[in-house]
Amino acid sequence: MPTSSSLSARRLAVITLITAAAAIVYELLIGTISTYLNGDSALQYSLTIGVFLAAMGIGAYLARAIESHLVEKLILIELMLALLGGFSGLMLYAAHFSFLDGYLAFMVVLLSLLGGLVGMELPILAELLKQHGGIKSAFASTLSYDYFGSLLGSLAFPLILLPSLGTVKTGFVVGIVNLVAVALTIPAASAAHRKKFHAGLVISSALIALGLFHSASSIRWFEHRLYQDEIVYAETTRFQRIVITQYENDLRLYSDQELQFSSRDEYRYHEALIHPALSLLQTPGKVLIIGGGDGLATREILKDARVNAITLVDLDPLMTKISRELPQIRALNQDSLHNPKVKIVNADGYRFLIETPQHFDLIVLDLPDPRTEAISRLYSREFYLLAKKKLSADGILVTQASSPYYARESYWCINQTLLSTSLKTLPYRVNVPAFGEWGFILASRKTLSFDHLQLLLKHRFINAEMLRQATVFDTDTNTVANSPVSSLETPYVWRLYRKRVHYWRS
Repeated sequence: MPTSSSLSARRLAVITLITAAAAIVYELLIGTISTYLNGDSALQYSLTIGVFLAAMGIGAYLARAIESHLVEKLILIELMLALLGGFSGLMLYAAHFSFLDGYLAFMVVLLSLLGGLVGMELPILAELLKQHGGIKSAFASTLSYDYFGSLLGSLAFPLILLPSLGTVKTGFVVGIVNLVAVALTIPAASAAHRKKFHAGLVISSALIALGLFHSASSIRWFEHRLYQDEIVYAETTRFQRIVITQYENDLRLYSDQELQFSSRDEYRYHEALIHPALSLLQTPGKVLIIGGGDGLATREILKDARVNAITLVDLDPLMTKISRELPQIRALNQDSLHNPKVKIVNADGYRFLIETPQHFDLIVLDLPDPRTEAISRLYSREFYLLAKKKLSADGILVTQASSPYYARESYWCINQTLLSTSLKTLPYRVNVPAFGEWGFILASRKTLSFDHLQLLLKHRFINAEMLRQATVFDTDTNTVANSPVSSLETPYVWRLYRKRVHYWRS
């Protein structure tokens, strides 16, 4: 049996460091992809972390039986991790698009295999380090390298890997890290096994390279099965997976598979969101939009010559970049994001409200539905109190509030949460064919009404009479008694929305 002297302490430290970084990235990658595909980030990450850690514990326990040929066993583990982890992203997409109902089971199996292999790494590395110091020293050193490697991986994933490579390519690139560990370890293997390990390294490298080269086309193939229409743009960022499709004159934008707009009827949504609020304001000089990175709400606001300045706050820089540069989106938003009145700020809307000293006559919340607990922050009482502080004395806030039919409980929860800030609200709904019955809520310090409304701007869809009727809700959409107030501590709006989504999907 080869001794650990063949591997210097420095080389073992490097191997421990990079394999720990790879392991944490695989864990984060699976949680991120599962959130992209299925939403509910709390569940996806909790499940990912829990299963992965439990599997690591089982792997560490099984490693007790490994008493000889430690270097050779470590090489085999790293080769398996390189292939399994490298192809993990692609396999998760394949599982989602091929057998949706079986995705969760597949995810648990994948996590168990990866976690088990990672759990076996650490005891072997600690055993190899033992010869370079006492048991206590080896254990402490192994843990130190492992923890520091985990830190590097957890920082590299959101800041470097995911923004620049996307999910699937990240898996393959990190698989290469495990292959580097193999290359560093092979010289310490017994001479009888080195040739086999070199062949394994070459074959694994070729498979990883092939997967990396074809990753983009593979994802496009899976997404074509999902979206059916031609995909004209697709990109993964730190925050979301953006896909834009087109069929004839219908351009559609999806965020994490959720439809954000259809060009055939988006004007119905954006006119209903913007025109009533502007028509009720006497002096809409300064406007704040949180969300709305597609520039479509901005397009409607720019129709009002009284508006002097628009601040658009959108978290994802790529979203506003696409809306400024992609010809199809620019044509739809009429180059609104190039208008000199518009200032784009790529930041978290919650943090922006805390830090900005400005006050606004109109605050527009053109947000995704509260489908995750992270987004639900922007539907919380705390957030609305911040927005209220930034409203001018006669200012108006308007928010999209999802569907009062499909998500009735969360819609009225949003209304109740706004009322809890002592703002007066005016709920209304319109029909947007791409979404169905859709709801909005106006809020102000003064009572608002459409009774004597005169629309001031050019429009295709809404009219004053329709808006007066839009404030009437039928028995399927009417107020829910005892609607709770959503807060950071108790995000009821997210829980209620998730419950309704599960109801309609089932």
